[in-house]
Amino acid sequence: MAAGAADVADAALEARLAEDVDRETLLVYADLLQRRGDPRGELIVLALAADTERAANPKARGPKQLAYTKHFVKHAPTLLGRLARHVDDVRIPDAPPLIWRGGFIDRIQLASSPKRDVGAIVQEVLAHPSGRFVRSLALRIDHDSEARAVLGAIETHRPPLRELELFAKAPLTGLSRIWPLVPRLEVLSLTAHSFDLGTPGAGELALPTARRVRLFGLVLSPDNLAAIVAAPWPVLERLELRLGGALVGRSLDFEDLEPLLQRRDLPRLTHLKIRKAVFAGAILRTLATAPLGAQLEVIDLAHGALNPRDTIVVAEHRAHFANLRELWVPTRYLSPDDIARLSGLAKHVIDDRRAPVDRLGEELGAPD
Repeated sequence: MAAGAADVADAALEARLAEDVDRETLLVYADLLQRRGDPRGELIVLALAADTERAANPKARGPKQLAYTKHFVKHAPTLLGRLARHVDDVRIPDAPPLIWRGGFIDRIQLASSPKRDVGAIVQEVLAHPSGRFVRSLALRIDHDSEARAVLGAIETHRPPLRELELFAKAPLTGLSRIWPLVPRLEVLSLTAHSFDLGTPGAGELALPTARRVRLFGLVLSPDNLAAIVAAPWPVLERLELRLGGALVGRSLDFEDLEPLLQRRDLPRLTHLKIRKAVFAGAILRTLATAPLGAQLEVIDLAHGALNPRDTIVVAEHRAHFANLRELWVPTRYLSPDDIARLSGLAKHVIDDRRAPVDRLGEELGAPD
């Protein structure tokens, strides 16, 4: 095959792998690489065989898995190069911080430390041939410069991400530039002192394949909530929000959130968690008559505020929650009779004192 034709074939296969790492395409790509003497070709074949062996007996470490590890270690200078200095043990390619799948790095799982600059490492991995198909980023970031570097690396190298999990002790700004570059994102989790999801009304927050979204800030701004409320979520199954407390400037009102609860175009949403909402009662009352409430299986209003009058109103519509399995409610202002009134709303009505204590301010190193 001429050099030009080989380049075209490579590009076509790599584009297909960016869409989906299916076994057939991987084997075709492996064959192409093996004919060129690239050790990654055999690594792909061995990785697929090891996956099959592991699926048949997850607790055993069989010969195919051992063969895969042996080949990986033998060719680590080629497969990893300078990335090896970030790996604790090259004999374990399926462990953090660089987790391999199908012959390539599939997941980068890192936390900042005095000796580890997350932003620089992510840039280096995504620029490496072994990092061309990274599908998952799970990062704990300490500094603003690291956050900017991570987002810049995504913007430059455009990995085919399916999962993006960022825990940042720094503001996450410029996120609207990232959304068009991750059209296949399925899981989004942002935890930060503050973040900027996009301009309300501009349609910037469009993640058509997102199934699970978790957005936790010390305080969720009205602009961020407006972007969430207006975003198209055609396949969204789980949505988790932390509204937070007081905000400098205009704080959230229930009217900011209500349009989300009244939407009729969220056919797959079954888990709705809205924590630290001072208007948790209004949320529950609205869901008691809104079409969305009838399809929910889990409602979590932990660490919010509910009053006795709310329980009376909602109890009158208990039949509306036909699919509800779990209801997490704040009970600090409720009497035993109020709590008993809620008992028929879900299979399990759970006192939010059983929920994990909200220590986000401490975790982010900021007062809440």
